[in-house]
Amino acid sequence: MFGFFRKKKRTLLDELNDATVKMYRPLLVNNKKVSDEKILEIVQTTMRAFTQAAESKGEKISGDVLMNISAKFIRVYDMSGQEFFLEHLKYEINKYLTEGLRPDYQQNA
Repeated sequence: MFGFFRKKKRTLLDELNDATVKMYRPLLVNNKKVSDEKILEIVQTTMRAFTQAAESKGEKISGDVLMNISAKFIRVYDMSGQEFFLEHLKYEINKYLTEGLRPDYQQNA
């Protein structure tokens, strides 16, 4: 009867999402009020796009490299907003498909 008063049990996914936001939030300089959900969306969109592009080439991008790429795209979003983020992501995916992965995406990974 009073089940709606209970706290929702946190899942492993909730913990992973919290850790992801905690890791990427410090990269936001201009837009510190970006929501946790938006940070997760940027990271997931970036990782998904590069993973799918790699699969289409018969390649695999390591998790470390995907995290590094996502960090760069968090900064792009921070500096230029949603529209430019999406346009730049398309550009970078096309560049990866034709020329391969940028060396700077692989640095510090």
